[in-house]
Amino acid sequence: MIEFKFLNEKIIEVGKKLLEWRENEFTVSSKSSKHDLVTSLDLKVQEFLYNSLTQRFPEIGFLGEESGMNKKPETKGYWVIDPIDGTVNFSKMLPMFCISAAYVENDEPKYGIIYAPVMNQIIVAEENKGVSLNGEKIKPNWAKKLDDAMISMGNIKGKTYKYFEALETKVMRIRLLGTAALQIAYVGTGNFDAFISVKGNSWDVAAGYIIVKESGGIITDYYGNPTSIFNKKNLYSNPYIHEDLMKAINTINKS
Repeated sequence: MIEFKFLNEKIIEVGKKLLEWRENEFTVSSKSSKHDLVTSLDLKVQEFLYNSLTQRFPEIGFLGEESGMNKKPETKGYWVIDPIDGTVNFSKMLPMFCISAAYVENDEPKYGIIYAPVMNQIIVAEENKGVSLNGEKIKPNWAKKLDDAMISMGNIKGKTYKYFEALETKVMRIRLLGTAALQIAYVGTGNFDAFISVKGNSWDVAAGYIIVKESGGIITDYYGNPTSIFNKKNLYSNPYIHEDLMKAINTINKS
């Protein structure tokens, strides 16, 4: 679809601009709490994408993290944008952040792109067309057993330790990178075997959602039920470990 090509071009364009913009001074402020950060460049990236996408395709709705655009549009199709996922990392000049964008139709992602500009990684998935990394089709090489798996998860203060207690002896390693979108995408590329979303918003997960789905991964809620990008607690997993991971997670929910 021409819409997907256009989105791809604009994400890469603004990602390169972002690297230029951050060489100059940018401001950091708080939103819902003092640790819920937003930078002036989050707003600048989203404004660029909103203007570019809505001017070119006015019939497609827009859902973005910033500027009060975080309500689901009433249109059949809509963009879901996280202008900088990993804002805290970005504000500390760490390379683990990305721009995450998806096209969603009837609440189901049809196309997703995640661009990590410092690391020069472009991960793309389209419905029924698989996953590519920097233009090359990829097939994840996942662990077949939970104790060989490297998993990742989000962070939720006061509760993260419970996940470590339940999982650290059952898996090979647990990683927290500080960017849900990139961590989910890494399940689709095979860098991780699973991602545990503990408070994911639609803009955090939409692009990664289709990347995992197109890679052959499994996405459910914590109890194995069908889910969506609007559920905050999902498991994004390789198919070999999903059942065992789900059982381990449910020991936390029962405690």
